[in-house]
Amino acid sequence: MKDGFPYLKKTADGLVVQSTEAKHAAQLEALQETVFPTLAKNALFRAPHYLNHIRIFPEGQFVVTDGDKVVGMTSTIRYHLDEKKPSTFAEVIDGGFLNTHEPDGEWLLGLDIGTHPQWRGRGIARHLYDARQQTVERLNLRGQYTYGMLSGYGALKATMRAEEYYAELIAGKRKDPTVSRQIANGFEAVKLVPGYLEDPICDNYVVLLVRKNPNFKPAC
Repeated sequence: MKDGFPYLKKTADGLVVQSTEAKHAAQLEALQETVFPTLAKNALFRAPHYLNHIRIFPEGQFVVTDGDKVVGMTSTIRYHLDEKKPSTFAEVIDGGFLNTHEPDGEWLLGLDIGTHPQWRGRGIARHLYDARQQTVERLNLRGQYTYGMLSGYGALKATMRAEEYYAELIAGKRKDPTVSRQIANGFEAVKLVPGYLEDPICDNYVVLLVRKNPNFKPAC
């Protein structure tokens, strides 16, 4: 390991958070199907995609393993942040290969994060967010951001507007299964974004979430 990469951390309960390797690709493909069963199939990452993620930006790819089994994952790229005109998920992932990665991008964009259902409740997402934040600080980026699925809204879309749901969430009057956890992990909700991806669980609504790097040092 040199200067924090490859990343390696053992948790108190025996899990390992580490940089993604080629040997993880097949398990990661299977994990995508398990974690995102309602996401459009063309938005799921496959083994060849993961191999390309490692090739273009190895520092930004992480898995959590329990022994030899992959039980958590996240894929990221360096990117720009435009709050006024966010790109869609399909545009950003470039068919899943993430060739949209910008080597000089000032932000770390988290494309996904997931935990196998049988391993939930063990802080895996928190460990992955922390691994991403350490990468942000090591590379002196402005922070990390992501688009969190408003995963509690799809079941309520017939009774309320997404704007109402989001307003209650921000006011602390409602909890969302995904976005509330991301806020608890240090992210700030910036805005509601419609049509970012195709998934009925959130009726295609996501929330732009930002976690800044307090130690960022602008170039002189």
